[in-house]
Amino acid sequence: MPLDTIKTRLQVLENEENGRRGPTIGQTVRKLVKEGGWTACYRGLGPRWASMSMSATTMITTYEFLKRLSAKNQEV
Repeated sequence: MPLDTIKTRLQVLENEENGRRGPTIGQTVRKLVKEGGWTACYRGLGPRWASMSMSATTMITTYEFLKRLSAKNQEV
């Protein structure tokens, strides 16, 4: 999720600039890699993956439940 990390950095830095224009994407990526190496781009991957998997599980389960419920109503 490197793009999420970069997006978050840009949002935080934009607010700290006191109304001035924030850094570009390229500047943000270079600074991120300089500070923590390429692994810094994947910081927070575990919680993000857990959140996405819970969301996907809920969505698929709900879809299957409603599909079966709909099929039962059509048989009657």
